[in-house]
Formats: sequence, structure tokens, C-alpha cells
Amino acid sequence: MKYKILAIIIALCFTLASCGGDDKKEDTTTSRTVLVYMIANNSLSSNAKENLESMVTVGTNANLNGGNLIVYYAPKGATPELIQIKENSKGIVVKNLIKSYNEQNSVDPAIMQSVISDVKSLFPADSYGLVLWSHGTSWLPSNVSIYLKAFGQDGSNWMEIYDLASGLPDHGFDFIMFDACYMANIECAYELKDKTDYILASPTETMADGWPYQKIIPYFFTKTLQLDLAAQTFYNYYYSQSGDYQTATVSTIKTSGLSTLASAAKGIFSTKTTNDLYGVDLSKMQKLEFLRKNGSVNPCLLYDMDDYIKQLGTTEQYAQFKSALANVITYEAHTPKAYFAGLGYSYPINECCGLSVYVPQSTTTNLTEWYKQLQWYKAVYNQ
Repeated sequence: MKYKILAIIIALCFTLASCGGDDKKEDTTTSRTVLVYMIANNSLSSNAKENLESMVTVGTNANLNGGNLIVYYAPKGATPELIQIKENSKGIVVKNLIKSYNEQNSVDPAIMQSVISDVKSLFPADSYGLVLWSHGTSWLPSNVSIYLKAFGQDGSNWMEIYDLASGLPDHGFDFIMFDACYMANIECAYELKDKTDYILASPTETMADGWPYQKIIPYFFTKTLQLDLAAQTFYNYYYSQSGDYQTATVSTIKTSGLSTLASAAKGIFSTKTTNDLYGVDLSKMQKLEFLRKNGSVNPCLLYDMDDYIKQLGTTEQYAQFKSALANVITYEAHTPKAYFAGLGYSYPINECCGLSVYVPQSTTTNLTEWYKQLQWYKAVYNQ
């Protein structure tokens, strides 16, 4: 009798344990979450709306491959929202409101950190991607012109490049894509090298229409990321256009190779005097930047990096640089011309290695002093 009672008690314990298991939180981790951080409280607000709708056209379960497409949407005239683009039970792709924010400065690094934290908490995944959407002017700071700061415009607020770096977690993303002008720049890439494995960006301006999200989104959700195909799709999309709309420069940057590239550059820059740097022939380098200041075009500040190194390095040094560069740029393409709003017309792009670089000049000494605080300068120039 005792044995029967004991058997009943044991069986009851197993039953209770089984019931208790139903209360455990289900593991909702997916393979990948991609956050589009869309700062559109500026002249691009209408373009942001169009890009958002473009994402909706492609946000099916099949295209997202079980992942999460999340948009932090901060348009002009409204408070920011966190939106999930997903297919509902009826097979219709919808924009689900996840969270509404109070009015806030979306280019404040602390705000950016908070939004990224929200997304990673609400949509945990094995890997993460980030699209940074807004205006961009490379790393160029506000003392060049009140209209310039590195990335992002929220009203009258902008981010310097080191602000952007502080707003992003270290090793937080498999890739960062910039839908913004001028961000494929060695100084920017080096500042962000510990934040992501890959960077997709343009060394020149991008059209306000932005990247063709209806074509590229699926490449961000494949089991193995297809970033080069996304970059190629961007290039092909604009290459198929005509007139000034046939404009695209794009590269995929592998950040793990940037330290070796910096070592190769340091072997050159650290031996040069100020006069050596000022003495390069600007006419032999591809211009990649035209920005306005007080109604006139500034002296060009950003040139093709390969053209610059070619003038400064020995044959052996240049070969070492090229070898290192090949391990950084996994894809590069450029149309024969690129449109620059500061000029108002398209300018020939004969050379483009995938990265622009700042070229110090005797007329930009104040900017060069500011430049010294960047991680790239500290890594490659003689201290």
C-alpha cells in the first residue's frame, strides 16, 4: 500500500512539473533584426515617407526570412515612433506601431543608445543590422560651415562623427548601411571600425530618393548576408537612370581590415612634413566632395584615397597600401559621373577606390587642427 501511495505522489509531482513548464517564457529570438534609424526632421521628410512605404512593399515573411524589420521613424512635424514592418495573418504587410516617443533629439547619442536598446530588448536576434538614414557630410564639423556636421539632422541639431560613434554599442552590428551622403570615408570608417563588421556607404552624394529598399531589403535577411549584392543593386538601380539621376558611388567596407590599412598608411604619413602634405598636386586627384559655404563652393576637402596615397608613397609603400585596401573594400562601383547639389550638375568620376580621405591644405589649417582629434589621425600621423 505504501508503495502505491508513493507511486501516486511521484506521478503527481511529474504532472505538476509538466504544468509548470508551460509558464516559461517562449524563446522569441530570431536570426536577424534590422533597425532603420530614420532621422527625417529635415528637408528629406517626404523622401523618408516614400522610403518607408517602399519597405512595406517588400516586408513579407518570405523576404524577411523570419527576421524583424524595425524602423525608428522621426519625421518633420511629428514625434518619433518605433514601427515594425511585417506580414499579418491575412498576408498583408503592415506597419505595426510598437512604441511612441515624446519629442526628443534623435541625434543625441544617449537617445540613439536608448532606441537601440529598446530594439534589442523587444526584438532579440542572433545578429543585428543598422541602416542610418538622414543627411550626411562625412566627418566634416560645424566649424567648416554651420550647415555641416558629420551625420544626421534633427531640426537644427546634428551629430559629429565621434557623437555617432558614442551612440553605437561596440560590436553591436553585423553591418551598418548609410543612406546618407559622403559616409564612405576613411576617417568615418575608422571611427566606427569597432561598431560593426561591414559598412555600406557612398563616398559622394546620394540622391534624395535614397536606396531602392524594395530591391535591397531581402539581401539583409538571407542566412548569409549578401551585402555586396545590396551595394551592386543600388549601383545598378541608379546606373539605369538617365541625366543627373544616373549617379551612384558605393562601396562595401570590411572593418576588420582597417587596422592593417592604417599601418600601411602610417608608414607613409608619419614620415611626411606639413610641407610634404601641402605639396601634393590636387589636380592629379579625383575630387569626391563639393559642399557650399555662404553660397559659394568650398575648396575640395575630400579626395579619392588611392590617388592621395599614390602621390605620397614609394612604389613599395603604395603596393602595401593596395594590398591592405583589397582586404577592406569588398565591392566598389561608380557611375561615370556623380551629381553634386553644391555644383548643381554632375561631375566626372574617373577614379574611385571606394574611400574618400581628407587632404590637408594650407587654406584649411583650422580644420586640420580639429581633424587631429579623430581616431584616424591619431593612428596614422606622426604625433
